Amino acid sequence: MLAIDHIVVTTTEPEQTRLQFTSHYGLKGTAGGNHPEWGTHNELCFFANRFYIEWLGVTDASKAETSDNPLIRQMLQQQTGETIQIALRTEQMDDFIAYYEREGIAYEGPFPGSRRRKDGSLLEWRMLFPSHEKVSLPFLIEWKGDNFPQDPVYINPLSDTMVEYGTRHERKEAAAIFKHIFRLPTEDSPGFPLENGQLYVTEEDTITTYLDHMTL
Repeated sequence: MLAIDHIVVTTTEPEQTRLQFTSHYGLKGTAGGNHPEWGTHNELCFFANRFYIEWLGVTDASKAETSDNPLIRQMLQQQTGETIQIALRTEQMDDFIAYYEREGIAYEGPFPGSRRRKDGSLLEWRMLFPSHEKVSLPFLIEWKGDNFPQDPVYINPLSDTMVEYGTRHERKEAAAIFKHIFRLPTEDSPGFPLENGQLYVTEEDTITTYLDHMTL
């Protein structure tokens, strides 16, 4: 089953934005690292249900502007301070690729990603971007190894995550598209049950994430 891996928030000052958020809610956050191939860097806030928030900013505009990664392209088009995307975690990305090929579902990727941790070790992942002509979609991510901090002080308590994903499209039709593309279980009206929370497909123009009863 898929899980809600993380949300991406654009900002010109990732560290400052993360500190404002964690200070306001009494949470613990941490620096992430640089993505040299994309010209970006991030700050992070992790939660016990294997979900995290990523504040993503640009360090090298020329590198970012030439990136073929759809997330970086979207980031450059959106305003800062916006939740621009969510990632759904899978351990079977190759199965999804084969499924998309069989079903004629358009996609980009997989795109490899990596960054160096503070201890010098290399963290790696892959990203896959399915697409549909009618609705915007989350992307899939598959990790190589564990991306969570080894020190539990950086993991905040949280039991469940709920995401409302705005599609600007009629909800029932959009939900059927999501079910087909992500092979989701039967919709538990009005949300899809995932490994660590619920995914709600809406007609709104925004992505909203609830941490228990806390709205970002």
